[in-house]
Amino acid sequence: MPNPHPLAQTVPPLPEGEGKFLPVDKADLKKRKIEQLDIILVTGDAYIDHPSFGAALIGRYLESRGFSVGIIAQPDWKSDDDLQKLGKPRLFFAVTAGNMDSMVGNYTSDKKIRRNDMYSPGNEGGRRPDRASIVYTNKLKALFPGVPVVIGGVEASLRRFAHYDYWDDKVRRPLLFDAKADFLNYGMGEKGILRVAEILNTKYEILNKSQLPNVQIPNTAIIVKDISGYKDALILPSYEEVLTDKKKFAEAFKLHDIEGRLKKPRIIIQPCQGRYLVVFPPENLTSKELDALFELPFARAPHTSYLKPIPAWDFVKFSTLSHRGCFGGCSFCSIGQHQGKYIVSRSLPSIKKEVKDILIKQPGFTGNILDVGGPTSNMYEMTCSKDGGCTRISCIYPTVCRNLNASQKPSLKLLKEVREIPGVKKLFIGSGIRYDLALTDPEYMAELVQHHVGGQLSIAPEHICEEVLLMMGKPRVKTFLDFQEKFEKLSRRHGKKQFLIPYFISSHPGSTLEHALELALFMKEHHIRVEQVQNFLPTPMTVATCMYYTGLDPFTGRSVHVPKGEERSFQRALLQPKLEKNYRLVVKALKQLGREDLIKTLT
Repeated sequence: MPNPHPLAQTVPPLPEGEGKFLPVDKADLKKRKIEQLDIILVTGDAYIDHPSFGAALIGRYLESRGFSVGIIAQPDWKSDDDLQKLGKPRLFFAVTAGNMDSMVGNYTSDKKIRRNDMYSPGNEGGRRPDRASIVYTNKLKALFPGVPVVIGGVEASLRRFAHYDYWDDKVRRPLLFDAKADFLNYGMGEKGILRVAEILNTKYEILNKSQLPNVQIPNTAIIVKDISGYKDALILPSYEEVLTDKKKFAEAFKLHDIEGRLKKPRIIIQPCQGRYLVVFPPENLTSKELDALFELPFARAPHTSYLKPIPAWDFVKFSTLSHRGCFGGCSFCSIGQHQGKYIVSRSLPSIKKEVKDILIKQPGFTGNILDVGGPTSNMYEMTCSKDGGCTRISCIYPTVCRNLNASQKPSLKLLKEVREIPGVKKLFIGSGIRYDLALTDPEYMAELVQHHVGGQLSIAPEHICEEVLLMMGKPRVKTFLDFQEKFEKLSRRHGKKQFLIPYFISSHPGSTLEHALELALFMKEHHIRVEQVQNFLPTPMTVATCMYYTGLDPFTGRSVHVPKGEERSFQRALLQPKLEKNYRLVVKALKQLGREDLIKTLT
């Protein structure tokens, strides 16, 4: 990485033996002899100093560039005390709702309050406010007038344009307008937030937005009054248009979605109530920069102030990341919109070094690594050979793109070399795989089944009806059945009692009640019983959410059936017909379909 910015404060080293976390209170500042922090991060998650958690990752990255950084985790938003405990930052506050959208974290797909929160001590819900980015920013603006605020993380990233909000059941403005922050940092935004820090550090009048046409900040959105200086930008339908016209909403979504698939997209602008949202193109870290990020001095532990365990920690403490990005293009998934569809992989030496020097030395390590992967484990080092990329939704659906290097050999090499590290007994794949990709390489399939399954492997066929799979952007059911057959055959060959755990989604746009029944009968025929069913949850910035709100496929303009109201309950119940609580719904659904003959069969 480049050297720290010359104007950034030098971060004094801690006295020997004095903690290993970012400062969380005035006592920490005193130990470090810091009078005023450069940047203060505010997060809706508990503070776990590990690269899997956005606030810690951004904090360590900025710290490595010479900025002093503190963190306020899960502040009490009903009081002023927590947000004031580190004082006023010299440069800005950086706000994130956490690793999830606060509304997704706080509510189920049926809009019921969640009692649990895996990102909170004791798995206790209620520690972050609804619409956390807005609430935290408004409090900070009131407490510290004139101090810039940058919002980022998943919530800000996926709400950067005018978007449909499932919980309000309406189209909301771009989040930057509602939060009244100064900058919005989207995607994997290390370079964007560093650039903001550098600009503010030079005392450049960044908040005078009229000067910004000559400044592009990667992964960043701002609000301006004049866009005459932005040449060749993509102009979306305005907030006012998408608010009142569903076809315009679908058009806006299509435009920014297609533009965002390119390696070098244009600036995107959306008018809103007399002003303009300006979204600058993203800039990913290189592989070398991603390697360097994971070598930063993370404590790799929850902060010592927590008395109760934080469930999310158990998922990552014996795992590591191999790459960012996903080109699967599933309609219901927002990973491609957040991390991008182009894969950025860490080098194999970097991953092995982390395993040798850190993971196997972690307290409680028994020899099992729970995951080496990314959004999709077996996309490691898969690259696009086309200079500018392309506008395909998916690089592998309905067929593998000829410009994609889809070899499983890098994944195979990664798995083999990591599991051979002394001290590693077993390496599991916890992040999931694309089974259609796995089927293209018999050696990968054999290695997967023989060495990397811990009794059961989770995969996501999501549905079995062709019409629904088309709307989802998922492989045909035959592909799932082929994978199942080969998995079971290989498991028997190696004398292993292993099972597939398939995930299905009910009530996805395009799924009728007839489709749900067809899936229920398929599950019965194949002896599939699921403990949990995901009833489709419309989250911001997915293709499926656009379909849910507009009733249209944004790319074809065709009408799409959207299950709502009682039908959502019917579809979900049909996938778990043996549950007593679902009996009435199953009977009612079957009567509506004229299939009373199946009541005894299914229940």
